[in-house]
Amino acid sequence: MSNYKDSIRALRKANNMTQDELAARLGVKPPAISKWEKGLTYPKMENVLKMSEIFGVSMSVVMGMEPIPETA
Repeated sequence: MSNYKDSIRALRKANNMTQDELAARLGVKPPAISKWEKGLTYPKMENVLKMSEIFGVSMSVVMGMEPIPETA
């Protein structure tokens, strides 16, 4: 099990998405993604929910509370 910063980065990369692309899909600025992936700030719950929908995983997976499924 990892933490949220590692999960967000791994999910983004597994989906061949840049930080800019994820930011655009979430409606946030690219530096926000960088800060999440560095563990400097936490994403708002609405963005965790959006990421779970984008990546097709549960919010628990996005937040690193459950392992990333092999199919993600």
